[in-house]
Amino acid sequence: MFQFKSSTSQAVTPTPHTAANGSTAEGTSSQNNGDVHRDRSIGKNFLTRPICVQAFSTSNMPNHLAISDSCGGVYITDVDGNIKEHVLVKNSSASSVAVDEKNNVMYVSIMQSKGRSVHVFDIANGFKKLDVILCPKDPKIEMSRTRWLTVGPRGQLFMVSGDNTKSALWCYVRAKKAWKTLKESRKTRYQYLSVAEDQAEYKAVVLLTCDAANNRLLLFVVDHTLSLINEYDLSKTYRLSEHISSPASAIVDAHGNLLVLDYANGKLWILLTGVKGVRRLKELHFDEPLRSQEALGICASGDDLFVACFNRCEVRVTKYLTDGVLTAVNSAVRSPSNSKRSASVPRPPESQV
Repeated sequence: MFQFKSSTSQAVTPTPHTAANGSTAEGTSSQNNGDVHRDRSIGKNFLTRPICVQAFSTSNMPNHLAISDSCGGVYITDVDGNIKEHVLVKNSSASSVAVDEKNNVMYVSIMQSKGRSVHVFDIANGFKKLDVILCPKDPKIEMSRTRWLTVGPRGQLFMVSGDNTKSALWCYVRAKKAWKTLKESRKTRYQYLSVAEDQAEYKAVVLLTCDAANNRLLLFVVDHTLSLINEYDLSKTYRLSEHISSPASAIVDAHGNLLVLDYANGKLWILLTGVKGVRRLKELHFDEPLRSQEALGICASGDDLFVACFNRCEVRVTKYLTDGVLTAVNSAVRSPSNSKRSASVPRPPESQV
């Protein structure tokens, strides 16, 4: 996992591979131990515009997916794409979805003609609607922009949004039934939100979001009082901007690997957990490559990575690990400068976001 207390940065090394023509390449293959059927898709027969996909496991629904489908509502499926529940949203559009596994609750970001809100559903009781939480009006962000949700390890509800002019990070304070603004930023566009790390000993959580306007991946550390105590720019620390031009979504998987989807070209990148302080950056490949501006949300479950492809009306699935380990190597040719080890960049002791 990412370690935030140290002021010394880890290095990142794009791992080279010699291609058949002798040129230097890097990345991971579209084959996995000879398995040419590593990739698959789900939802082509029922999805119309999938925006977000979340893997979750509860006592009554282990190993399931929640897929938001814009005006089609939210589909609950198994990992093979078989529909188990269909949560309809009348005269509305569903975008971001987040699941509180411990409390059997699903949150869905909804847009209606009268504004944006978060709808709360009881997973254990047939997805019965429990509540509707109005989204904050301040700071004022264009209503057409998605309000992205995530749930902290202790059930905290967080949200980000941005419209290039302004962005914000909020948390929901249940005792007051109100949103608290944790961060407001100008000339940014926060989109997508996930939990990067649970710092349980401090009752703190590290959140990960993309600043799509400035090509950055940002970390926010929130303590048990729901106060923002620190911020980091991962793009500077690991020189990610040398490879990623427009991050659409980013997550940290169960093994501590950082996964990023580049909206500009459809490429998927993985920053592997490092050995002796060195992290390796590799490109993941689909058998049929994703194109630019056709996918948004991603999630991981076990060895599989799920990508919501709104333009293809499907969720693409790839087996990116084998028993938790990235193995095969095969990628596009890189310039010599990109195959060299990146210099270690000191992590700032204070926020420079």
